[in-house]
Amino acid sequence: MMSVPQNRISLIAPAGLVLLVWLCAGCSRGPESSSEATSSSTATTSADGAEQVSSSSGWLGSTACRECHSQIFERYTGHPMWHTLAKTDKATAIENFSQTSFSGPAGLEYRVEVNEGFPAGSPSTSSMPADSGSRQPVQWHHELRRASDGSVLYDQRVPFEIAVGSGAHGRSWLRNVEGRLYQSPITWYSEDGHWGLSPGYAPEFHDRFERRVTHACLSCHAGRAIPLAGEPDRFQDPLFAEESIGCERCHGPGEQHVQWHRNIAAAGSAASVGSGNPAADPIVNPGHFQDARLDAVCNQCHLAGQRRVLKNGYSEFDFRPGMRVSDLWTVFVKTKGTTAGTEDPAGAVSHVEQMHASRCYQQTSGGLNCISCHDPHEVPAAGQESAFYRAKCLECHSAGRVECSELPERRANDGRGDSCIICHMPAYPAADVHSAQTDHRVLRRPLVSEAAAVMATNPEAGQPLQRDERSLVAWREPGVPEEAGELTRASGIYLSELAYFGGSNEAAARAVVLLDESLAREAVDVEALLARGRALIQLGRLPEAVKSLEALLKLSPKHETALEVLASAQHESGRIRSARTTYEKLLEVNPHRSRYHGRYAHVLGQLQDYSRGVQAAEKALELDPSLVQAHQWLQMTWEHRGMADRADYHRQMAEQMLGGGTAGRKQR
Repeated sequence: MMSVPQNRISLIAPAGLVLLVWLCAGCSRGPESSSEATSSSTATTSADGAEQVSSSSGWLGSTACRECHSQIFERYTGHPMWHTLAKTDKATAIENFSQTSFSGPAGLEYRVEVNEGFPAGSPSTSSMPADSGSRQPVQWHHELRRASDGSVLYDQRVPFEIAVGSGAHGRSWLRNVEGRLYQSPITWYSEDGHWGLSPGYAPEFHDRFERRVTHACLSCHAGRAIPLAGEPDRFQDPLFAEESIGCERCHGPGEQHVQWHRNIAAAGSAASVGSGNPAADPIVNPGHFQDARLDAVCNQCHLAGQRRVLKNGYSEFDFRPGMRVSDLWTVFVKTKGTTAGTEDPAGAVSHVEQMHASRCYQQTSGGLNCISCHDPHEVPAAGQESAFYRAKCLECHSAGRVECSELPERRANDGRGDSCIICHMPAYPAADVHSAQTDHRVLRRPLVSEAAAVMATNPEAGQPLQRDERSLVAWREPGVPEEAGELTRASGIYLSELAYFGGSNEAAARAVVLLDESLAREAVDVEALLARGRALIQLGRLPEAVKSLEALLKLSPKHETALEVLASAQHESGRIRSARTTYEKLLEVNPHRSRYHGRYAHVLGQLQDYSRGVQAAEKALELDPSLVQAHQWLQMTWEHRGMADRADYHRQMAEQMLGGGTAGRKQR
């Protein structure tokens, strides 16, 4: 059977020359999104610098809300969600720039410089307003590699112009290359005040400056990004209709709401703009919902799960307040419940799963929800957190009701200020920024197991999901019936990814059965066709895989992931000329990824087109100077062509990188 191309190096010998295949790379949290979306939004900048939005979908932008809701607006501007994303010069300074250097694995160093910009109009500035000056404010992020003798092998310097993250836990940066966004490997960690590798970046084996930021990422980390139709994970110019999470994210498009109030005022039928019949107001107030639609406003981003599979025909940007999560996604979670009372509260990946396992949630029949405790417009002031949340707890646990069993004098004098949350919802470090960092199980005694008690009220609680093909657990939204057809499709897609990236033939075989069933119901399904192609590749059924991928590309000719998977499959199966054609199409779609040029060089070498192969390999090194495979390929190519000096240079570079303790920084 064919092994997965993402996790191996192949050695192939055309015309007596051994050539190396570049490794495939995947997103640290899973493969890149393949969904497509359209948008008719446009954005302009007002005199005060805030972006105003015009759209046929009714979006206005948050500044339109200020006129009538000024107090709420001002409160919300202090909320972390208001600061989720900004251009580097607009982001509130939280970092220590006096010392930005840190060491990575052996021979690698990272640092940040902020004193320069790049010329307006260059590829990385397309998200900037046209009138913002001749140079754009950026940060320059460096990765420097040293040889064993301390000499510099390379110092790659890359500009980043978008800050992402509110700073509550940390901040990283994005760069825009012709509508494609890439994350920096460098992150500022606020809680302990240090620079380090970004979350998900393994020190010895990561995507460096080429980690792709997908539609799924920006659907939650930005207020409203504007996707480019027909090209998954690519964005329009400008990138954003609204940069940070704004009012309409929770209340829905505001145009009809504003017009409704204006009509009331114009008709003179109300003494004030706000005195119309609230039930007729087209704006969404999530607090009025009594079902899953209430928490769905939060869960659209705070229930990430292990994998969220988008329904066919939707985009990551299609959620509107008033919808349920299951209207758009099938969410696979880490546990059927949450192990309660253990010393490892990070057993669940989200606050949502933890809350649903809590006694508070279960004994109120779901009456507890996110906004029972959280004010969506502001967070408690520093030093007031314990008192704020204690007041929330006392709404149910006050005198005469279920009170705290600890003696009042002991609670008052234990140095914790009679805090409910310090005792029952302790904070803890999380290995992943997408994981819960406060224990939302609300345990009576967090370090004493209450698993038996929780299991009595929730028999599924605490049953772990192994991240493999044998046990997939889909999130069940309260009160929402399961859609068997959607679960079949989503399970097939997720199993395919586990198979393709994990090398499991068992998962691949199950995926093909499920995806064939799904595609029999709906043949026009880009995501399912991609997943089927990947599963068939894992099973070594290359002709069928190619047919599935070619059917996908007829529907979506610029689908970058599908082109890459198809080119790799053709390459692996020895269809070298077909692989060359597909790689050329892939490079037309995106010429900015080193691995595409590297594999293209390999293919050209197999076809003995060494001149073009050398150009492709050198382009790969220009984009990623850490690629030891490119140096090895060039060494062998120049030896084959009798160019000893050039061959020796690349041999030395490869040997020094391999001697640095990181296996030459091969890409995934």
